Amino acid sequence: MLPSFLRTVSFARYALAGSVLLSSAALLTACNDSGIDIDALNAQALLRQKQVRTADSLAITKYIADSSFTTARRQPSGLYIITKRPGTGNLPTAGQQASVVYKGSLISNNQVFDKSRIGADGQPVPFVYRVGGGQVITGWELGIAQMRKGEKAILLMPSELAYGPSGANGVIPADAPLRFDVELTNIQ
Repeated sequence: MLPSFLRTVSFARYALAGSVLLSSAALLTACNDSGIDIDALNAQALLRQKQVRTADSLAITKYIADSSFTTARRQPSGLYIITKRPGTGNLPTAGQQASVVYKGSLISNNQVFDKSRIGADGQPVPFVYRVGGGQVITGWELGIAQMRKGEKAILLMPSELAYGPSGANGVIPADAPLRFDVELTNIQ
């Protein structure tokens, strides 16, 4: 189930909370010829983006307060990292393989939507992906890049760093901020 949740379609990855980048000259011409006010559409998209960011920020900060997390570090992207156990060694770099054991849940109701599968030995099997390869959601790329081998952390991410206005597979609603409990088990 993980690959369907953590893979990112390029358009969805860079769409910001429902805004659409209109870059094709033909599309712009067609819109203008049909009487569509592109400036008004862009203004609506920016307003919606601001509203979603505000709602996500409020939901995450309330979640942090309600959970009594005292070591939450906010990143410029809006991602929060809460280190549960420090790791050792270097941070992962682009092109390396990261092995991660994880559990993902909705901040709104703590419903688990995905987690590492369990192997024959009864232990979680790490998900392996190439750092910087676009195989996972942006929140994972940013969060795992701040972790060291063996580190356990909680990543609290706004929806625009996760699945945005589309949600995922009918399990993650649109504009849902998410929690991932992660352990970086290996970097190669």
